[in-house]
Amino acid sequence: MEKGLDAYKLKIIALLFMILDHIHSHLWLYGSMPQWISLVTRFVSPLFLYLMIEGFYHTRSRAKYLLRLSVAALIMLAGNVAINLYFHNVNPGTGKYSYFGLTGPNNIFLTLALLFALVWCLENIKRRQNIGRSILIAVIVAFLCLLAEGGIYMLPIAVIMWFFHEKKALQCVGIGAFGLLLLAHTLVTFTGACSLYSHLCFDNEWGMILVIPFILLYNGKRGKNTAFSKYLFYVIYPVHIWILVIINFLHN
Repeated sequence: MEKGLDAYKLKIIALLFMILDHIHSHLWLYGSMPQWISLVTRFVSPLFLYLMIEGFYHTRSRAKYLLRLSVAALIMLAGNVAINLYFHNVNPGTGKYSYFGLTGPNNIFLTLALLFALVWCLENIKRRQNIGRSILIAVIVAFLCLLAEGGIYMLPIAVIMWFFHEKKALQCVGIGAFGLLLLAHTLVTFTGACSLYSHLCFDNEWGMILVIPFILLYNGKRGKNTAFSKYLFYVIYPVHIWILVIINFLHN
């Protein structure tokens, strides 16, 4: 019996928890679903990031991989903008469209594409290839990450995963340390306006530390390798987001 989990199985796990998290958040089911759902699903984005970085080192064409992520990001962006324009999703205070209101709520493809480009630049710098251009692009991409979904949290995790690639123990230590810093911030900002439990579940980015067990379970194998398995995430992600967003708009 094969030990551990391959990339395909990890992807399926991430997809299932991702859908659960988005049902919880986009349909505003906070009152009828446990608060801890938003916490225990924080591992999803860093797990997709981890699998992407593994793919960075194993893909036959990094250029095609980046192009695929970029095209998916553009399609997701176009769909988001179309839906927000159709439902006139303006800022209730100003009556005007905002950047995040128009392009949101989600586009993890953009975040992954930017981080893929960043890792590529870091790898070039490490190998002393096109150093000047790579540094410039890395700085620009790092700034753009601040405008992407979860970018401010995913950026340091991406650097940790890249820097300690093929060193699982150090990857986990780095991610654990970053998660503890985020937990410390969550505890420091606790005001008592709600229960500590509710605060921990709401300010929940520290829960990304939960990706560690999945990294340790990864057996380094790709798993199922078909067109279906390759493009599953690229189809399910936008479709389920758009369906949930439209339901939310119609309900409100």
